Amino acid sequence: MTSRTPESLPPADAPPHPQASTVDRLVALSGVAFALLLVGGWFLSGGDAPDYAATDSDWTKWAGNNRTGSGIGAFLVLVAALTLLHFAGTIRSVLGRSDTGAGIGELARVTFAGAAIGGASIATAIVTVGAATSEGSHADPVVSRAVTAASAGPYLVAAMGFAAMLSAAGLATLRSGVFPRWTGIVALTGAGAFLITLLTAVVGTSRDSAFGYAFLPGILALVIWSTATSLTRYRALGTGLRGLHVKPA
Repeated sequence: MTSRTPESLPPADAPPHPQASTVDRLVALSGVAFALLLVGGWFLSGGDAPDYAATDSDWTKWAGNNRTGSGIGAFLVLVAALTLLHFAGTIRSVLGRSDTGAGIGELARVTFAGAAIGGASIATAIVTVGAATSEGSHADPVVSRAVTAASAGPYLVAAMGFAAMLSAAGLATLRSGVFPRWTGIVALTGAGAFLITLLTAVVGTSRDSAFGYAFLPGILALVIWSTATSLTRYRALGTGLRGLHVKPA
């Protein structure tokens, strides 16, 4: 294998290859695709499960009403997790190229790792809920109750992964200005919400907790951040730039 010397590399301001530019721009939009798929899957899944102490008839009715929606929601979130990996790879590359010695490279790697953990975990949680409703009204209420309760674990792991992803991306943005400054603030806000969600593990996952509701603003911040950074990256590639260096707003 031969390596390319610095003299053989194209200059940083050289126009990208047309085909590569088209592919890069499509991958840049994976952040928008992730947001849309995640929101769609979230609302279709049977997240409105009865309380753990609800009657068997309530659980049977819930499984019957959510059989189709939970299955479609699980599929959408699985695809969302797949697109998140592509988007996280793009974000890691962009942040890595902006490394100015302020630890941006390390933050870029944490961003990708957090995305991988968060995406896989939230997909596991929603697929688990889908499994609890897969038999519809014929589902055993005891099994549905137990399987749904087990989804709390992956949800908390997802919160941990997304907290790592958004905190690293937010800090990297504020340090480098590689994305508009407001996106970094949104990312850090979402990371804080996901961190608060982790306190649910202390008070218990089998009861309603104020800490658990922090997951919702965390998801909202994640959707806003991924959409905004995706569109920013897409527009930058449209100008023919090889790197993204957006001044802070």
